[in-house]
Amino acid sequence: MKTGKKILILITITIFLISLHSIVYAAGSYTVSASSKSLTPGKTATLTIKTTNAEGKFNVTSSNPGVVAVGTSSLWVSSSENITLTAKAAGTATITVTPVSVSDTDLNLITSPKSVIITVSANNTPAPNQPSNPTAPTNPTTPSQPNTTKSGDATLKSITVGGKTYSGSSLKNTISYTAESSVNSIKISATKNHSKATVSGTGTKSLVAGQTNKFQINVTAENGTKKTYNVNIIRLADDATVPNVIDDQAQIPDVPITQETKPKLTTLIIKDVELNPEFNPEIYSYTTNVKNMKQLEIDATANIADAKIDIEGATELKEGDNVIKITVTLGEESSVYIIDLKNETEQQEIVGMTDDSDNKKDNGNNNIIAGNLKEILSILMICSLGIIAIRYIILSYMLSRELEETTDEDLLIEDDIEDRGIKAKNQNIAIETAKTGRHF
Repeated sequence: MKTGKKILILITITIFLISLHSIVYAAGSYTVSASSKSLTPGKTATLTIKTTNAEGKFNVTSSNPGVVAVGTSSLWVSSSENITLTAKAAGTATITVTPVSVSDTDLNLITSPKSVIITVSANNTPAPNQPSNPTAPTNPTTPSQPNTTKSGDATLKSITVGGKTYSGSSLKNTISYTAESSVNSIKISATKNHSKATVSGTGTKSLVAGQTNKFQINVTAENGTKKTYNVNIIRLADDATVPNVIDDQAQIPDVPITQETKPKLTTLIIKDVELNPEFNPEIYSYTTNVKNMKQLEIDATANIADAKIDIEGATELKEGDNVIKITVTLGEESSVYIIDLKNETEQQEIVGMTDDSDNKKDNGNNNIIAGNLKEILSILMICSLGIIAIRYIILSYMLSRELEETTDEDLLIEDDIEDRGIKAKNQNIAIETAKTGRHF
């Protein structure tokens, strides 16, 4: 019995720990809801942002502030917060909630925006003494008046890139797609939510290998409201084997483009020119060096379709320093990008090459002189050693001659002494013989 109780207690503790772990490490999320999605001018609704295991800062925007205005553009939500929506005029507006710096309990970032569509209808109060049969016209000769309210829906139902379709939660303001290195072009198509909206920017697009090819789909609602979807297509390089996937966590959350958005450049490409630093819509000052260029071929696009782009100083480049000014304007708002460009001519390059050649020539002459000095010193040393050797040979020869002459003199003296001795001996013999003869 005691063993059974211990096992039961261990099982209970294990289940409790597993439940506690699930509670602590639950993924964070948030929801967006509106108390009413149909309003009339002057009426209000409540937009509720509710977080689960998450908190942070949210931005709230209206695609058409003239139809529906939001009470605040940003707020911090730790559990639940409400925002007042005020209907201004008949039409349709998309209220978008975008997480700016929102994370869950595990510090995972939450970046996906969510939206609610609010429709504002004109005030239609029934006239007194309406007939009992509402379907029969009171005056058969007078046609019924059509609804003159124009739609403000500038959203898309889906976007198809190649063979992949983005819709629902996967349809964002910026879509990233990776294409194989063998794909030279790709087809982009879109389906609009409202039949009277117009769409531009779709069709077959050419792709550059090893680069991020950026395209825009612009949607214009019936009442003139505009919205832009960005499509970034990465075509792999010829030697690439692993897809170059864009890190969505590192990107700045996209905010729908409205009349209140500041106009900026989204792309800036200058043929045969490399900017320093690399182009970024939030960086407004750049430098670059070019060689013998007369004018620049600039391809620039703005984040808003109606924005005007003016380029100054890109033609008739002069030698030396040039300033290129690119201004993006929409109404009273504008952004200015400055490029400090230094243009070097071929003459400057030739002068530099001549100087380098002279330096190399001088260095070569110095090296030759140094080499000659070494050779001269070596020859002098060899000559000195030769002279010393010759003197030694001469001295040795002279000493050997003196020794030979001394030896010859000694031999002559010895021969002379010996000859004298022989002569003396012969004389003695002769004398003795004479004496002997006398006795006979």
